[in-house]
Parts: sequence; structure tokens; C-alpha cells
Amino acid sequence: YTMNLAQSTRMVLEELGLTSRDPTPTKKPLPWRQSLGLNRREEDVRPVFWKNRHKSYIARTQDWDEFPNGRWGDSRSPAFGELDAYGIGLKGSNEQNIKLWGKPQSLRDISNIFVRFLNDNLGSLPWSEWPVTEEAGAIRSELIDLNQRGLLTITSQPSVNGVKSSHPIHGWGPHGGYVYQKAYLELLISPSLIAELIDRIDQNPNITFYSVNKDGDLRTNAPSDGPNAVTWGVFPGKEIVQPTIVETISFLAWKDEAFRLGSDWANCHPAGSASRELIEGIMNNWYLINIGRLIQPLERRCIC
Repeated sequence: YTMNLAQSTRMVLEELGLTSRDPTPTKKPLPWRQSLGLNRREEDVRPVFWKNRHKSYIARTQDWDEFPNGRWGDSRSPAFGELDAYGIGLKGSNEQNIKLWGKPQSLRDISNIFVRFLNDNLGSLPWSEWPVTEEAGAIRSELIDLNQRGLLTITSQPSVNGVKSSHPIHGWGPHGGYVYQKAYLELLISPSLIAELIDRIDQNPNITFYSVNKDGDLRTNAPSDGPNAVTWGVFPGKEIVQPTIVETISFLAWKDEAFRLGSDWANCHPAGSASRELIEGIMNNWYLINIGRLIQPLERRCIC
């Protein structure tokens, strides 16, 4: 018995351990994992914010009648789904999450949790469904340095300047193409540091940012609310493909989810405990900021 969709059949076989152990990676049509839903077969554009939360993005967009194909449209309509839907909140019981992430008593303890994740000593974070990816290996040392300095990194990607689409880590799309991506970084930052960081960003015209706190205080130097590609590819006989973007409305939708996940983590700990008050303080007062940088040949591949 086989299913109609080859991808569904392959996934079942992989889960059963019946597929080949050939180390050659499976070719990726896009830089993110596609949904198996019949109505999403033509989808080829997504915001980068849900890069590590595939299931949540699917849940929050499941009621859309159409999905972006070729370009990102107006995400005001339809709206992203509510945060109470199944599959969006923090996974695991309170006991499981405390066992996984411990009982942090200080910002240093929080930073160490992120560093352990980057060193492959933790399988997940509240903002990531899976372990750190191979892609992050190119900028691992820079990410660790940022977290040790109290800048808590959630999502990142190194700059990629025209590598072949067959590249084992960064490659995606049809054979014979070339792929590109901006250096991109998303992190949580203390309100005491946000003004200085924005001042530094404003000194470089090649860097764009969006920052927001839990209350919705949005700041950006982006020229418009429209989409801005952070990943794209050039392939024979095709228009330029731009499968990963940033833009204002989806960032604000992600903001609600990101701070909700942090609050869920805080609520794993008893009311009045040092761990709960520490994490709640970060969620209530810190800023979420994403930073993108244009490709600069011969430069470092991380924003730091």
C-alpha cells in the first residue's frame, strides 16, 4: 500500500528506518521544509521568522485560502491564526522543560542555556523545535560570543554569495543554479542596549532592522512595510526565486508568538520563584530585534 504523494511515502519510510543510509543529502526544493497539504503544493514564499518553528507556521496559516507563490502578498489579509491554536504553544510538561533547561537564577544562566544549545548539548529552545542546524556551524563561534555577552540569539543565517544549488549545506532548488542569502540575525536584547545598537546600525546603510517589545513599540529603518528577500536563487530558465522574506506585518505576528513562548517558559516555574521572575522580566522588558545585511564579498559571514 502506498499513498498518492511520494513525499508522504518517503517520510513514512524514513520514520521506520527503511530508507537508504547514503550520506548524500536529499535535494531540497526550497530552503525550508514544505508542507504536505494539497492546498500548499504551490507555496514557495515564507517569512524567515518561523525558520525553526515549522509546525507553528503551518498551524497559524492553515485557514488561508491561498498561499504565497512567486511573491509575498499583503499578510494583513488573511490574518495569522490565534496563539491558542494547537501546535503553537510551548511543548512538553513543566517538569520536562525544567529538566531540559534547568532553573536559571541569573542572566548568565540564561546565556549558558543558549550556548549549550549552540554547542549541540541541548535539543531545543522555546523558540526552536529542533537542534541547531549545520548552517549555523559557519557562524557558531560568533553566535556563542554574542550569547555570552547577554545577547540571546533566536534565529540566524550566514551570508551566502552565489554557491551552487547542489551545495550540501546551503544548496536548494533545481540543478545548475546558484543561491544567495543575506547575513541575518534575530535576538533578544536588553532595553539598556537597544538604543546603542540601533545607533550603530544607522551608521551602516547596508543593514536593515526591525525591533519591537512585548507592548508593540516597533522601530525600523526599512524603507517600506513591504517584503524584503533574505534568501534567493538564480536557476536556468526561471525567474529569480525569493523563498524567504522579512516584512512588518508577519514580524509583528511573530513577535506575539515569540514573547508568548518566553512567558510559557516562565510559567513552567512556580509563581514567585527566582527563575520565573527572571524570565518574565526578560519577556516584559526586552526587545526582539532582527537584523539583515546585504551581501558583502570577502567579509565575515555574520552580523556581529
